[in-house]
Amino acid sequence: MLGILAICQRAYLTLWRQPVLIISTMLFPVIYLAVLGNALNRQLENVPIAVVDEAGNSLAAECRRAVLALESGRNLVVAAFPADREQALADLRTGRYRAVWVLPHGLSAAGPAPAFIGDNTDRFSYSTVESALSDIWTEATGVRRFATAETRLEAYPYLDYLTYLGPAVVCLAIFMGSMVAGGLQVIEDRMYGYHEGYLVTPVSTGAIVTGHMLAGTLVAGLAGSFVLLAIMLFTPLPMTTPEALGGGLVTVFLTALAITGLWFLLFSRARKTSALRGMFGIINVLVFFPSGALYPVESYPKWLKVVSDVDPLTYGVSALRDLLLRGAPLKSCYSEWLVLLTFSLVCGVLTQVLFRREV
Repeated sequence: MLGILAICQRAYLTLWRQPVLIISTMLFPVIYLAVLGNALNRQLENVPIAVVDEAGNSLAAECRRAVLALESGRNLVVAAFPADREQALADLRTGRYRAVWVLPHGLSAAGPAPAFIGDNTDRFSYSTVESALSDIWTEATGVRRFATAETRLEAYPYLDYLTYLGPAVVCLAIFMGSMVAGGLQVIEDRMYGYHEGYLVTPVSTGAIVTGHMLAGTLVAGLAGSFVLLAIMLFTPLPMTTPEALGGGLVTVFLTALAITGLWFLLFSRARKTSALRGMFGIINVLVFFPSGALYPVESYPKWLKVVSDVDPLTYGVSALRDLLLRGAPLKSCYSEWLVLLTFSLVCGVLTQVLFRREV
């Protein structure tokens, strides 16, 4: 225990004597949330569309007035009214318009109905504009183009994308902090010869590995806790009860332990920081993005779902969302906590096998 504590204290103090590195590790996720959250958490505005009126009757005129109201009221669209359908479709293909709404000859409630041709390379704009124009047609005729349920209920309070990203950004802070403490720190110790000093002490390999993992967990866990508190100030989470906050902090430190163990395992034999710089992008893609941080894991293809199932960050993101966004009880997170502890133990054992007491 004394050996573990000595290694942990030395590694921890070494990290905290680099304030620029620590501060940048904590600030990066907050900046990420502010920029990405506000870039995506915006109402869609000023989408250019073309309305081709071939009918010229009263129903078509009502649809045109509704489009103009949509433009002046919600600022959703910027409407143009070309007379030539073929030219409008050609302009759609060149990117001038995002959608073309054709009001065909003989337009009536009984048919024919308007034709919507949208630029589906931008699925978000496509769906939003199509839905708005469909609502216009429904209001003008009373005919629904799609069957919809009469009752629509929401199980949880409304969450904007900025709030939805909160747990993901906490896990990003853990990921960055553990990279510094579990990957970079170990490599630098070997480069600068600190491990030579361990060779003349009775400290075992297991104590060295455990001490480094504990130090990295403290750094990454504190980074995640700091970001969690910052998110609670800037984007109030709907379920911030003392129980949820306590469970969130437990999840943060268990996730930090698992991710630190993963970094330490991957770089237990590395001798130069160039190895970390070369592999950081790949590890980031394989750990952060498959975790469900930005998109639901249920929608992943099968091969990516397999990656997500073995990714420890998946379970950290899931537990934080259950606690902080859905108000789930602590017992619902026991399975995620068990997975994180098991993953940490496996990484620690494998690292002890691979880690060599040599110069």
